[in-house]
Amino acid sequence: MNITQDDLRALHDYEASGARVHEVVKRAMSFRLGLVRFIARYAAWNGLFGSGVAALSAKIGRSTDLFLEEGFPRPLADRSVLVGSYFFDAARDEFDDRDTEHRDTHRCLAQACLIGLIELSKADNPRLGKAEFLEKALAHPMWLTALRGRVASGYGNGSSDNRANIFRAIGYHLGSELLADQEFSMIDATMRDKEPALVDTLKNHHVSIAGREHSSYQWIRLHAGGDEGGGAEADHFAWAMEGVERAFTFTPSALRSAARHQLELGYQEFARDHEEFFDHVLVD
Repeated sequence: MNITQDDLRALHDYEASGARVHEVVKRAMSFRLGLVRFIARYAAWNGLFGSGVAALSAKIGRSTDLFLEEGFPRPLADRSVLVGSYFFDAARDEFDDRDTEHRDTHRCLAQACLIGLIELSKADNPRLGKAEFLEKALAHPMWLTALRGRVASGYGNGSSDNRANIFRAIGYHLGSELLADQEFSMIDATMRDKEPALVDTLKNHHVSIAGREHSSYQWIRLHAGGDEGGGAEADHFAWAMEGVERAFTFTPSALRSAARHQLELGYQEFARDHEEFFDHVLVD
């Protein structure tokens, strides 16, 4: 059994999703505080996926009775860690990106982006230089707190390590990677189009976090597609699809249809979370 990117896109209105992201990013860029708040909320939501996929990798690896290779004695047939390794590739990047010289976590890179954006925006909005204002402006609204909680459950936290829950969590992860590639590419393209001078300045602006210097545009550049992007999300999605293929290979044929159904449900759950985020992100 196989599942393709087109199969996943057909599970929701992918084109409408892209149009929603594009419109939100354009509106966020209409004033600098709007862009700061958008990046802050996007980083707060997006930043939990790395821990989610690390937990998913462990969840798969613990499931020593589920992914078995035929032709081996039962004690030697377990391929759960092999299946999990394709998802762990994404976690490895999140905790220390392979394309940067130092130990750059994606969360530190996101924080460097936000800090740099704030520092470069103080002249336009002096309030951004005041800690009390930032605490209030960047606080998580209730809808975002709830959505962040759903990331953990979407990745299978708290559920038993059975086949249905694992394939559902895999589907959630596929959604996060496929739609994040779309999101970052649109954020990058829109920023380059609307504020090319800001992008150039952010590239050359560095922020010190935990004793390391980080470019303030590296987070966006690494994740975006296109000629100038690093394509991290596309890579993570490709690795995850290889993991899905392996997961089906080591699943008994009679159980594959039900497993695929759970994967599709997980993908749709992420698509709903994604829609909710972009419907609310610009609301005060």
